[in-house]
Amino acid sequence: MGRWLLALLVVGLLLSAWWLSRPAGDPVAPAVDVASLLGGDASPAGFRRAQAPGRIELPRDHGPHPDYRTEWWYFTGHLDAAGGRRFGFQLTFFRHALFPLAPASADSRNQLYFAHFALTDVSRGDHRAVERFARPYAGIAGVQGAPFAVWLDDWSARSDGESFLPLSLQAGDAELDATLALRLAPGKPPVFHGNAGLSAKGPEPGNASWYYSYTRLPVSGVLLLGGEPLMVSGSAWLDREWSSSSLPPGVVGWDWFGLQLDDGRELMLYVLRDAQGRPQAVSAGSLVTANGDRVPLAVQDFQLRPVAHWRSPRTGIRWPVSWRLDWLAEPSLLLRAAVADQEQDLSVRYWEGVVDVLSVAGERRLGRGYMELTGYGRSQPNKAR
Repeated sequence: MGRWLLALLVVGLLLSAWWLSRPAGDPVAPAVDVASLLGGDASPAGFRRAQAPGRIELPRDHGPHPDYRTEWWYFTGHLDAAGGRRFGFQLTFFRHALFPLAPASADSRNQLYFAHFALTDVSRGDHRAVERFARPYAGIAGVQGAPFAVWLDDWSARSDGESFLPLSLQAGDAELDATLALRLAPGKPPVFHGNAGLSAKGPEPGNASWYYSYTRLPVSGVLLLGGEPLMVSGSAWLDREWSSSSLPPGVVGWDWFGLQLDDGRELMLYVLRDAQGRPQAVSAGSLVTANGDRVPLAVQDFQLRPVAHWRSPRTGIRWPVSWRLDWLAEPSLLLRAAVADQEQDLSVRYWEGVVDVLSVAGERRLGRGYMELTGYGRSQPNKAR
């Protein structure tokens, strides 16, 4: 569920309205939280819904699904450079259909693409994020399945050959004063979350997404930062999701974690929250063993409790940036933000960034990961219209 097809439905609705109505040259509208637009029709007419019978087929499903409303390709990762410098990166591509077409089509009239690029300089305590938007005119943005490629301007993720992996990632921005050129090599096989990839978002049939992940991909390449080229290596995570659903009534946001443990395992967890912070029954996760097998986790298999917060000087939002994780019969873990300020105050506001996985007392590092937080700063639950 992690990269939240739900989230991107919100983003898509917001950006669709912005793109279609804004005068030329207007700046992007002020940020909103991702749950504020998720109420309403859970079954948008004309779009396909994620439901059985069906299954994920690769390599076909690396490519686009224009009969669904929203999908994304969500890359996050950890980079190490000489001298012990640490970085985290996010490069995400979103496709959103403005209205259904029959038959389903990737016609440029119907599509909006947007992308987020963020870089966390852990060693210097700095985090920056930018976004871009485009309609797929004249090849400026798009996605294709064979060979795989998704792009917006000069930001891209492309297969190096006929096989999906390895992938080349390219992104750069003057505001960040940073450019990434990375190669993601084959690592663990894909993991299909939920019921063979069908991930429930609520109790209603079809209120779900198709969701799979590559939880550990070796990375190497170059980070050009402030004009200085840094050779980097590390590990990445790819989340892939598509759907046409919306958040159930009463849910205001979620907490998502993608953790790479030093013992070779990975852990994906998400918690849907109501206005009182109570986890919903569809909250779930996946434990990926060192050999790539998946162990499904239900909401009763783990508990996440915030233990420290950080208040943003920009938005005033109080974000939970450190958590205690109690899970299965495993030792408890401390999940602590490597940099407290990894708030992304873009057209949609959320917190996304690097966390360290520590022993519960905080004295030993046991891994690292990414955390995504949404729906904070709200006082009222989302209501169905």
